[in-house]
Amino acid sequence: MTSFNNQERQKIIMDAYVNPKYKKESIELTDSTIVEHSNVCVDDIKLNLFFDNDILVNAEYQAMGCAIFLSSCDLMIAEIMNKSKLEIIKLINNYFSLINGENVSQDDKEKLNLLNVFENVKIHYNRLECASIIYRAIKRGLNE
Repeated sequence: MTSFNNQERQKIIMDAYVNPKYKKESIELTDSTIVEHSNVCVDDIKLNLFFDNDILVNAEYQAMGCAIFLSSCDLMIAEIMNKSKLEIIKLINNYFSLINGENVSQDDKEKLNLLNVFENVKIHYNRLECASIIYRAIKRGLNE
């Protein structure tokens, strides 16, 4: 499913916000920990990505912020788990295009799965920043 009604969107976002799978109370901070902050609010993430032969095998994060931000973090991590760095780059770039209102092919939308709940986030421009932070963090993690 690549589109969701408002009630479905709210349920998916709130489920990921209330019951995150990858969020921890605290994580070990290392030289490879990715730290990213919002440019406009208190949203803040510290993220560890663990790769084995270019495949993401584990991830954990410590974060505080709003429901859009925290749910985008957990949903994104769930989507990129067990993918190669190349697959992750394609996925996060498609996600960034989607949340910025750019054209994304139907095939690429299907690969985003639950991340499609953020498709219209740009309508509330201040929320675009919230949904973009995880994109920036993962992109930095792949480039380091």
